Amino acid sequence: MSSPLIELDHVSKRYPNGFLALEKVNLAFYPGEIHALLGENGAGKSTLMNILYGVHEPTEGGVLMNGRQVIHRRPADAIANGIGMVHQHFKLVASFTVAENLALVARGDRRKAFRRPADIRAFMQNYGVELDPAAVVGHLPLALQQRVEILKALVNDTRVLLLDEPSTILTPTEITALYATVRRICEKGTAVAVVTHNVDEVLANADRYTILRRGKTNGSGPTRGCTPEELVEKIVGRAVATGTRLGAHRQAGDERMRVSAVNLRPSSGSPGLHDINLVLSAGEVIGVAGVEGNGQTELFELLAGQRQADSGTLRRSHAAITLALVPQDRHHEGLSLDLPVSHNLLYPKIMQGEYRRFGLLHHAAIATRAQEMIEQSDIRTHSHASPARSLSGGNQQKIVVARAMAESASIVLVYQPTRGLDMAAADTVLTRLADAADAGTTVMIISSNIEELIRLADRIVVMNGGRISGEVSGDEMTIEKIGSLMTSSQGRSSNVAGEHHV
Repeated sequence: MSSPLIELDHVSKRYPNGFLALEKVNLAFYPGEIHALLGENGAGKSTLMNILYGVHEPTEGGVLMNGRQVIHRRPADAIANGIGMVHQHFKLVASFTVAENLALVARGDRRKAFRRPADIRAFMQNYGVELDPAAVVGHLPLALQQRVEILKALVNDTRVLLLDEPSTILTPTEITALYATVRRICEKGTAVAVVTHNVDEVLANADRYTILRRGKTNGSGPTRGCTPEELVEKIVGRAVATGTRLGAHRQAGDERMRVSAVNLRPSSGSPGLHDINLVLSAGEVIGVAGVEGNGQTELFELLAGQRQADSGTLRRSHAAITLALVPQDRHHEGLSLDLPVSHNLLYPKIMQGEYRRFGLLHHAAIATRAQEMIEQSDIRTHSHASPARSLSGGNQQKIVVARAMAESASIVLVYQPTRGLDMAAADTVLTRLADAADAGTTVMIISSNIEELIRLADRIVVMNGGRISGEVSGDEMTIEKIGSLMTSSQGRSSNVAGEHHV
C-alpha cells in the first residue's frame, strides 16, 4: 500500500467549556481512495474535518502530511497544503456565475486558468462535470450547486478532498452521479474523505471506513466484506431495525384540512402548483415524494400559510386546528443560531405563561423544561445554555423536531425531518411521528428518502412538475412504483383528476 497523504496522530480536541470532542484519534487517508467517516450526531466527525481544514487546532496530537507535521491555524494554511473542503452548508456567491465562483477562490497563477470559458470547461470535464460556466449559481438546482462547491475545492491543486454530508440533499440518482464524480477525482491520485450517515452508500462506494463514537475511534478498515448490520452496531452500539414498518396501519379520521383545485403560478426556479386537491385527516401519515424542485416546497408553504394560492381554496375544518412545522432549512427557518438551545426549544412559548415571571424570563423554568426535552430527544449539547450554532447539524435538527412535537398540534408538517441525522436518531424521529399519528395527530412528511416514507406513511402522494402525478398505498408503496410516478411525463403535462384523501 502507498503512504498516506495525510494522518491524524493521537489527536484530541477539548473546547474551552471543557467538552472533549475528540480523544486520541488516529486516522490516515490514502491517495486514490474514498474513506468514509461514520458516527452518530455529535460523535466528533465535523470536529475532525475542521481540524484537518484549519478551522480548529488540536489540543493534543498533530496532523502529518507525507510523514511531516503540519500546523493549520486557518483554512488558508490547509488550502496551501493541498486540502479542499466542501461544507454541508454551501459557501457560494449565489449572484455570481459558475466561472466567477471558481475564479474567486483561485490562488496566484491558478487564476489565469479561469479567464476563458474554454479553459473552465476543460477543467470541469477533467472531473466529468458538465456545467455552463456562465450559469448564475443561485439559479442552479442544489445538486449542481454542490458540483460547483466540489470544483471550488479542487481549483488549487487539491490532494485531499473533504466532503461533509454531501448526500443529504440529493436524490438516489444524484447520489450515484456524485460518487461517479468523486471516483473520477480519486483516479487523479486525490484522497477523498466523506462524512455520511448512510451505511448502504458507504458499502456501495467507499474503499475504507472509520467509525467515531463519542469522540473515539470505534472501528476502521476496508469496506469489502463488511455488512450493514456490522457497521450500524459499531456506530450506535446496538442493532437498528431500519426496514420495519413504524406504527399501526391506520384509518383516516375526521377531516382537518381541505385543499381544493389550488394553483400557484410558476416562477423562476419554481414549477408552481397545478390543480392540487388534498384532504388531510386525523390520525394518518401522508408521505410526499418527488424529485427535488417539483412543487414540494410550494405545497409545504401553502399548507403552512406562508403562501397564498392564486386560485382554489384551502380550509381548516374548524378554528381550533393548529399546525406545527419542521421546515426544510433549519438554519434560516428553524433556528436562531446565536440563541441558547433552551430558547430555541421553547420558542415561541418562552414569551408567555410559565416561562415568564414579573415580566421577565423565568430562567429556572426554562432550564428545567429544556433539559427534559434535551434528554427526551437525545440532543447532544454541553449545556442547555450553549448556542444552537455550536451543535452539530444533526443535533440542530433534533431541536427543530423536538420543538414541533412538543406543541401538541392538530397537524404536523414535516420537511426532510431526518436530513443530517444518524440512523439511530432518524429512527427515533420517525418513531415519534408514527406515535403522534397513532394518537390522532395528522402528520404530513415530505422527504426525498423513499424508504423512510414507505416505512412510515399510510399513503404516499407523488409530486411531479407541480402536480400530483399519483397516489399509492398498501402493497403499491414500492420504490419502483413511486419512482415511475416521480419521473413520468404525466405529471408535467396533464392535470390529475380527482381528490387525494389523506
